[in-house]
Amino acid sequence: RLQAALDDLARQHDRLIGTILAEEEELITAHRQHIDMMVELIKEEMLHLNNVDRPGSDVDAYVAGLDRILRTKAEYISGIRQRVDTFKEHLQ
Repeated sequence: RLQAALDDLARQHDRLIGTILAEEEELITAHRQHIDMMVELIKEEMLHLNNVDRPGSDVDAYVAGLDRILRTKAEYISGIRQRVDTFKEHLQ
């Protein structure tokens, strides 16, 4: 009876380790995608900055673009933070 309980506990432990390893890979992949997206958004920001520096530039377009980019960044950061927090909880 004790051996059966220990075997069950060992199986649960193995499943948990498998889950954590899978979540780790998913987090790493999500982080790489997050960095790629941030790089693209930074490039877009640089274009907006370069355009607004020109005489007669459209400041409204600059502000609208900057606002959209910052909101998008915040959404991506929030999403990756949630993944990190969930993963940290599973490690404990």
